[in-house]
Amino acid sequence: MSKQSERLFEAISNLNDEMIDPALEPRKRRKTRRWMGWAALAACFCLVAGVVTGRIPLMGGRSSQPVSGADGAITFQSYAGPVLPMTLREKNDNITAQRAITLDFAPWVPVWDEELEQERYNSHILVTDEYTLTNIGAEDQTLTLLYPFVTSLRSLERDIPVLSMDGNELETQLHVGAYAGNFEGAGGLLDGEEGGSINLDSPESWENYRDLLSDGSYLARALGETPDVSQVPVTVYRFTDPYGPSASKQAPNPFLRASFDLDYDKTRVLTYGFHGCRYDRESGTMVQGFSIPEERESNYGEPYYLLVIGEDIENLTVDGYVTGGMDEDTPKLEGCGVTVERYESDLDTMLREILARFTQDRELSSPSDIQMDFERYYRAVLEQLLAYGGLTSQEASRYSAGWLEDVASDAEGIQRVCWLEAQVTVPAGGSLTVTASMEKEGSYDYSCDQPNEGARGYDLMTTLCSNLVCTEQTATLEDRGQIEILWQNFGFDLEAGIKTVKLDTKTEHYFLIVQRADS
Repeated sequence: MSKQSERLFEAISNLNDEMIDPALEPRKRRKTRRWMGWAALAACFCLVAGVVTGRIPLMGGRSSQPVSGADGAITFQSYAGPVLPMTLREKNDNITAQRAITLDFAPWVPVWDEELEQERYNSHILVTDEYTLTNIGAEDQTLTLLYPFVTSLRSLERDIPVLSMDGNELETQLHVGAYAGNFEGAGGLLDGEEGGSINLDSPESWENYRDLLSDGSYLARALGETPDVSQVPVTVYRFTDPYGPSASKQAPNPFLRASFDLDYDKTRVLTYGFHGCRYDRESGTMVQGFSIPEERESNYGEPYYLLVIGEDIENLTVDGYVTGGMDEDTPKLEGCGVTVERYESDLDTMLREILARFTQDRELSSPSDIQMDFERYYRAVLEQLLAYGGLTSQEASRYSAGWLEDVASDAEGIQRVCWLEAQVTVPAGGSLTVTASMEKEGSYDYSCDQPNEGARGYDLMTTLCSNLVCTEQTATLEDRGQIEILWQNFGFDLEAGIKTVKLDTKTEHYFLIVQRADS
């Protein structure tokens, strides 16, 4: 058994108050004060806000800024994350770099859609992030490049860059980072207020990515091995062939409840297929339930799983009820039953079996080998489960029912940082050029008639988590005649024809906020 397996096994078996593995500990981050007032929040039903931040004004744009958050941060409800700089697996003092990044608004150019008989255009841009690597040493240098990008597994196919060297596409390996965000309560909380953990709290600003990446631990974890849980024993209760009366006026949703006793300090319960739950830590009881499927339903004939980690549950009973929900006064329904099989397994085996079932009828967003495969998906779900699910003392209330579907679904959609790895050899005294080409979504407001309505934000970091020594960084704007600059700190000036500017690496964050020229 590996050392990591021993730590995982001990932590899950003992169910103590420590994390399963220090590397899996959720990262705490400074909350950014929300810009939206409670009146607007209530009026517009907007519960989540995102931020694109800037500090300075702003050449070649409007002279005043829109409504902003703390410290003058320009705000958006949906923050797409910054373009991040390339780094090396191992720092190399013989290598210097010149970076030239281009923001191309070609997708904004309207094209005629024959089918719709109207013009259409996109709101993403094309980014080329080019690095001229120079070897100042006397020997050839073989480098392992790491190029980071912000994405989700669901958007991976769209967001993944193409790495090329001198025009030829490089062979790459993908490393998937863990959840980049956190959790929050049901309302928009201000700094210092205690909140819950029922909602996902995606990164809201470039500062969140700075805090996430700056100490290198997030990257180290992404480059590390998948946590090994094959030595963690699991007691499995497998429910098959549920039956009961057909739905009727008296019993609109025939429902099975599995009730049992457990010691919450010594036992964790995970389920698959269940969608009703009631738990009482003080009384040491739990109820998990599911609707009895009819033949026309997609889950008909599928098994249901109840996984027990730690001490086994006791006094398991299964009863039928006239409808779903967990109300104690719900009338029971006669003529219901299910076959229950109990056996021993391990957490790795059961998670793989369950996730294979979860994905078999669902097309993964990114099916190709480099973009998404089962092993990467399995790892993403496992890391989310170990960091925030029922196997940690810091469990998010979002996962308190123990339903694996919730963790698996979130693992697809949450924002994360990934890296493409490639190798190149720079000859002694020579140079080569590596380019990352990608589409980049803009940050935007999606509701509530905000002052930024119709605007899109794009931003980049100059040095974050990069060990490359860049002797020069430039940015070029290909506006294609499609945009009006609202706010920026690049220094572009479209009227004066200034479309290429030098970047100061002492300025860690650059941003550009635009709207369509005909708006």
